[in-house]
Amino acid sequence: MTAARALRNLLVHVEPETAATALIDEFPWADVLPKEDRVRFVTDFVRAFQASAEMGQWTSLAQTVREWKATAAVYSDPELAEQLSKPLNDDFGAVPDPTED
Repeated sequence: MTAARALRNLLVHVEPETAATALIDEFPWADVLPKEDRVRFVTDFVRAFQASAEMGQWTSLAQTVREWKATAAVYSDPELAEQLSKPLNDDFGAVPDPTED
């Protein structure tokens, strides 16, 4: 816990670009993200790390990494990224109640 808090405090004082470079070494898929999203990933990672270290519970950090990795997977497929970036203009009908089987 002490090491996690020390690293949390260190991350607060590191420039986002420096942290991004270090994180890309650990998470090479982050290199697929556009530059502005890499900065957002670093920011989200640091905040999730801070919260997780403070609570001693790491699911928030794991979820943040999982979500950004999924985002990188979308960016790695230019056709899919384009499709998902377009506005939705169609009405896809009623959304089914998730509690109904």
